[in-house]
Amino acid sequence: MQTNFFLRRSFGPIVAIAVALLVAAASPSLVSAQQPAPKVKDMQGKTAGQFYKNVKVLKDVPAVDIHPAMEYITVALGVGCPYCHDMRKIDDDGKPTKRSARNMMQMMFALDNTAFGGKREVTCYTCHRGAPIGASAELLPGQKPPMEPPATNDMFPNIAIPNLTLDANMGPVRPAPGDPPIIAPNPNAPKPTPVTLPPVDDVLSKYEQAIGGAAAVKKASTIVAKGTVEMMVPNPPGVAGPPQLGHPAVEIDRKAPDKALQTIQMPNGPAMQGYDGAMGWLAGAVGRELMGGELQTVQDWAEFIPALEFKEEHNNARVAAADKINGHDVYVVTGVAKNGSGLDRLYFDTQSGLLVRAVTNMNSVLGSFPETTEFDDYRDVSGVKIAYTVKVLSPEGDRTFKFDSIAINAPVEDAKFQQPPPRPAPGQ
Repeated sequence: MQTNFFLRRSFGPIVAIAVALLVAAASPSLVSAQQPAPKVKDMQGKTAGQFYKNVKVLKDVPAVDIHPAMEYITVALGVGCPYCHDMRKIDDDGKPTKRSARNMMQMMFALDNTAFGGKREVTCYTCHRGAPIGASAELLPGQKPPMEPPATNDMFPNIAIPNLTLDANMGPVRPAPGDPPIIAPNPNAPKPTPVTLPPVDDVLSKYEQAIGGAAAVKKASTIVAKGTVEMMVPNPPGVAGPPQLGHPAVEIDRKAPDKALQTIQMPNGPAMQGYDGAMGWLAGAVGRELMGGELQTVQDWAEFIPALEFKEEHNNARVAAADKINGHDVYVVTGVAKNGSGLDRLYFDTQSGLLVRAVTNMNSVLGSFPETTEFDDYRDVSGVKIAYTVKVLSPEGDRTFKFDSIAINAPVEDAKFQQPPPRPAPGQ
C-alpha cells in the first residue's frame, strides 16, 4: 500500500538486528560475519526446505517467505530470536521452545485446514496476544497473561503489547490515539443518521489538489527530509541495559518514482533501510536483503508520493465511511491490496482533503500485523504540501518523526540507494 510519505515499514534498529538473525533459524550464514546474507535472487523458485537448513514445518513454503514468518512470531509472542534458537548454533533443535513452536504451527495449520476450509483464521496471535504463553481462560481487568523469564541473552525483553484486538485476518490491531474504545455493539442503541458518502474518485482527486496538484508533483524529482525520530534506542557499545527512549538524527532521501533511503544515526553507527528500485535492504549492525512480505512493504514505502496510486494498487477501492479522528472529520477509503497484504485504509480530512492516517499490514504465511501512520503539520515545500510530523504506531515499536528541513529537487545520485558493503565485525 503506497501511503506513507517517509516511512512505510520503517524498521527500528533493534528490531532490524533481531529480525535479521531470525532467518538464521534455518541458515547459519547470518551468524558468521564471513558468510554473505541470503539473497532473494538465489531463493527464486526454491522452497524453504530446498534453500535453508533444518526447516521442517514450513519446508514447502517459498524460501522468501520464511523471514517474514519469523518476524511475525516475534510480534505475536513478544519475544526475541533466542527464545527459540541457540544463537551459538542456530539450527540446533535442543531448545524445547523451538520444538513447541513447530508443534504449535502444525496445530494452527490443522485447525485452519479442517475447521475453516484452508482459510487463515487461527494464527499465533489468536491465543498468545503478544505473550510467550497463551492464556487458557479469559483475563479479568487487572490480570496479566502468563509469562515466563526471557531466554538467556535475549535480544530484547518479552513484550506484552497492551490494548490490542484482532483484525479480520486475526492479526493484532491496536487502536490509534483518538479512536473510540473497542466494545461490543449495543443492539438497542439508536441507529445513526445515514451519511451520504462521496465517490472515491472525488476524495482522491481532492487529495491530489490539496497537496499541490498533479503539475506541482510532476516537477518534483527528489525529496530530502532531515530531522529527528523519537524511538527506543540501544545503548552505546559496552553499555549494558535495555534500550532507552531517544531522539537520534534521521535523514530520508527519495527519488522519483520509487527509490528511497532512510538513515538513522544510532550510537553504534548508522542504521539504514533502502530500496533501489528493485531490491530492498537493511544495513547497519546487521545487513541483509528484504524478502517476501517485507519486500512488498518496502516497495510500497518507497513510493514517491503517498496514496496517489491507491486505486491502481488496490481492488474494490471505495469510500467506506465517515468518521472522526484526532479532531478531524474524515472520509475512510478502503481497498484490498493487489500484492496480497490485505485490506488497507486511508483517512482523508473532509475539509482540507489531506491524508491524516493510513493503516496497512505486513503479511506472512503465519499471520499479519498492522501498522498505523499518522500525518500532521503539513507545510508547503516548493509548491507541494508535505507532513513535517509523521507518527508510526506498530507492534515493533512506535516512532515519531519530526522534520526540521525538507527540500525538493536537491541533487541525489542513484548510487546512494544501493546497499552498502557489510560493516566490518568488531576487531577486524
